Amino acid sequence: MSKNFKEEEIDNFRQCFQLFAPQGFVDTPDKLCFIMRSLSMAPTIAELKRYFAKYKKEGGVVEFDDFLKIVLEHRSTENASTEILAAFQQYDTQRLGYIDSKQLKYILTNTGEKLTDRDVDLMLRELNVGSDGRVFYDNLVHMMTQPLTTTRR
Repeated sequence: MSKNFKEEEIDNFRQCFQLFAPQGFVDTPDKLCFIMRSLSMAPTIAELKRYFAKYKKEGGVVEFDDFLKIVLEHRSTENASTEILAAFQQYDTQRLGYIDSKQLKYILTNTGEKLTDRDVDLMLRELNVGSDGRVFYDNLVHMMTQPLTTTRR
């Protein structure tokens, strides 16, 4: 596996894995999600379930060596920033660099992995959307692709 990652990366992955899975394994896709997002990856729920099913051992757990395989597989398919930016640009037909907050809220609560109204309102507050309702999607994409900063539940 070391041929696919720098030693520094493996150390970083191992530290994060051990921090959130001190027992040496994860036993749910949710825990796998938390670790991956803490490492600035943005897997979908469907991807997480697929990775977990594919790499879990007999006891229904994913250990660190398999976690590295998941990261490698995910990296080969993910370019979250570019994909999210392209999606928002589809709604910006005049190429102004922003989307209206009401339109954004509709999109995020009604398509794909739907968010709640509360989640979207928190995002808009975090982005400091002004009274004009403009959400500059470069800022939104940056916020969405950053590692999670919340504490573990």
